[in-house]
Amino acid sequence: METIRDLDEATIQGLTKLCKLNHDSSEGFRDAASKMDSDAVADTFRVTSSEREKQRDELATCLGINHESIPDGGTALGTAHRWWMDARSALNAHDDEVVLIEAERGEGAIEDAYEDVLIKTAGSPVNELLQRHLEGIKSSRRRIERLKEMNA
Repeated sequence: METIRDLDEATIQGLTKLCKLNHDSSEGFRDAASKMDSDAVADTFRVTSSEREKQRDELATCLGINHESIPDGGTALGTAHRWWMDARSALNAHDDEVVLIEAERGEGAIEDAYEDVLIKTAGSPVNELLQRHLEGIKSSRRRIERLKEMNA
């Protein structure tokens, strides 16, 4: 039986993946916040960056309890996405809506990843934590959608 101190390999792999994605998300929101014209958007992005960093730390704690290595970075895809956001926002200077669209898309991707891991790890002792993270991501996505509507 899987316990918090003896997680299955599928759970370990899922936590590692989500740890990297939260790192990517935190970095992306922090970078984007510094480029926003709107204080409301920048503040939302800074809060979301902090939330993703906390989620990453919680996942890392679970990995550490299981004597697993903790990823010290994100994914190549996350780095490419941040590069794409930088390039797109440079081409559309002073257009927060462009970055909000990309942020919403990124939130959809991390939401999908959490849902996938939750399905693969059904019954795991970490699923309550993952479900709480997912609810936070959904809430963040709704905030971004509202900001996008206000900036349209």
